[in-house]
Amino acid sequence: MKKMSEKKTSLKLPEAFLPLLEDVRLLKSDGQNPNKMTDKMKSELWRSLEEFGWTDPIITDKTGVFCDGEQRASVCIAHNEFFVPVLRLTMTDAQRRIGRQRYNKLRGKHNKLLDQEEWKRLIDAGEKKCLVVLLEAVGEKLPLEIDERQGSTMVPESYELIIECKDEADQKEKFDRFTAMGLKVRILNL
Repeated sequence: MKKMSEKKTSLKLPEAFLPLLEDVRLLKSDGQNPNKMTDKMKSELWRSLEEFGWTDPIITDKTGVFCDGEQRASVCIAHNEFFVPVLRLTMTDAQRRIGRQRYNKLRGKHNKLLDQEEWKRLIDAGEKKCLVVLLEAVGEKLPLEIDERQGSTMVPESYELIIECKDEADQKEKFDRFTAMGLKVRILNL
């Protein structure tokens, strides 16, 4: 059975997913997915698919409208990978949308100290370049003390405030005002 999957996809595929393979180009988007990825994020997503293969199927309603996995589907199409595992579930439009919200939002929050300890282990394992690329894709970078492997990696917990702006000009005005007040400010576009 593995030969069948190799003909349809170059990505690793658990045997249990073989009956779920479908042509991703036949699936449908409602055009309203609030989850957007940068090109760097998409590149990292593709790298993950190449390395680990399919760990979760795409989830759609019975008609093939995405509930979860729309970004994975678009990345696969961009890389000429057209057969993906699809789990079609019976659900109302509202259930599909709340499912999408759950998959997009329920990700957990990282403990900064444990994150940095994990980064040190990755660097020690020779994966610094891969880690740096991943962090850049999500707008982060290695703290200097980890990057140079000197000093303490203890970072005090930070407390952040997100201020919604009505447009780019309002964002720039607030950024300039708070920076002039000596506050540490960074721009986050959601």
